[in-house]
Amino acid sequence: MVGGQPSEEPAAENAEESLSISETRSFRLLRWAVALPVAAAASAVSAFMLPSEIIFAVLTGEVALLGIAGIIVEIALYRTERRLTHERKQVRTQWLNQRAELLDVATRDELTQLQNRRFYFRRAETKSEPLSILMIDVDDLKAINDEFGHLVGDKVLRSFARILNSSSGDGHVTARLGGDEFAVIMPGADRREAELFSLQLWQKLADTPICETEHASIYLGVSIGSSGYPWGGSTVEEITHWADTKLYANKLERKGFKQGRGDRRDDRLAAAVVEVLSTALDVRDKMTHRHARRVARTAAEVARFMQLSSENVSEIEYAAALHDIGKIGVADSILRKSASLDADEWKEMRRHSELGYQILKGIDFFQNAAEIVYAHHEHFDGTGYPRGLVGEEIPLGARVFAVVDAYDAMTSRRPYRDAILRDEALTEIAGYSGTQFDPKVVQAFLMVIRRSPDGFYEENEDEAVFGPRISAPEVRRTPGAQTLVTR
Repeated sequence: MVGGQPSEEPAAENAEESLSISETRSFRLLRWAVALPVAAAASAVSAFMLPSEIIFAVLTGEVALLGIAGIIVEIALYRTERRLTHERKQVRTQWLNQRAELLDVATRDELTQLQNRRFYFRRAETKSEPLSILMIDVDDLKAINDEFGHLVGDKVLRSFARILNSSSGDGHVTARLGGDEFAVIMPGADRREAELFSLQLWQKLADTPICETEHASIYLGVSIGSSGYPWGGSTVEEITHWADTKLYANKLERKGFKQGRGDRRDDRLAAAVVEVLSTALDVRDKMTHRHARRVARTAAEVARFMQLSSENVSEIEYAAALHDIGKIGVADSILRKSASLDADEWKEMRRHSELGYQILKGIDFFQNAAEIVYAHHEHFDGTGYPRGLVGEEIPLGARVFAVVDAYDAMTSRRPYRDAILRDEALTEIAGYSGTQFDPKVVQAFLMVIRRSPDGFYEENEDEAVFGPRISAPEVRRTPGAQTLVTR
């Protein structure tokens, strides 16, 4: 995965060698082109114009003169060839220096003098070998710029770049990806070494202010997410996504969400965090983001119908909105695959509930929502994943969400299949009551949907995307052996 930049030196050397050979041949041809005509002309003149008794003496003199002239010409040509070779080498050296300077400018961040995003991804994609990658975000850079000015903010970034470089070992690649984003590639490093690097970097930043001004000593905080090959994924895409996911969780934790707030939950802050995380998911997968908004509205309505407390309703709504946040760590090739997933891809996809739990569990007021996200693919009869929970072992919010999620998945077009009629989807839901779904939740869900036949969709979500409106009475059927499948 990590390797040097592709070198063009062999091509340049081959070109130089070809040029040298071509010039040598040209000079040899030039020598023969001058010597042979002169010798032929002199011999012809001597044979026709001079008496036969002195021809030999004249020819001998001519040969001597031609030899002397040849030596003079050879010396002149040799000096010319040497001069041209020297000039060619000077031009090539100048070209290589300019090329190196241009490459350095093109692959180096101007402010920090670290490598840039282009260099980082080129290094990360060229060779396959064990490595670790750290994704690093500078905390509160905007606040520093607002309070102290952008000149101080730039000074902070340069100082951090020097610390990052001094903390890195030989062979490590340090890069600024843009703004407050940095990265480190650690060839040959495992998970433990990556975590140790993170701890040491945090300690250095905590020990010494990053910048001193007339009025304040600025201490810098950074959020870090680590991943690697092969322990964090098999492709650059997977590894980077997983590192970004852990970075996001670390940033939220460092923002103070674990600090005690008593028993009071700040709903405005919770809603803001949900919006931030949802936006991050929208960047990865717009279809998943729209699905999350729909199921959040529907799940909240079902929870209210079941007369759950307002706090429980909010927890279910937040969990439903964020149930697929773990897909940030799933490769695009799997998320956007139009065909059915194979066994290995399903294994990777099924990690998303656990990844979502890992992201949310560090946020104090999302503890219960994290449990719902973790269990949203569990089945009432214990055949679900990842833990095989049974019945009321599954959080009530997860049981509510499971029904809503399955219904929305069946009535929405996906890259790998078409949507089905809403009547058919309701029949499927009813058919799996007691096996995949909690019967009490199914009963409440059916009543809510029948009461609102248009569903809980946004205005621009029409029948081209979802099945047609409910028009037929419910028909209950015996469930088949196959579980309703949602990604």
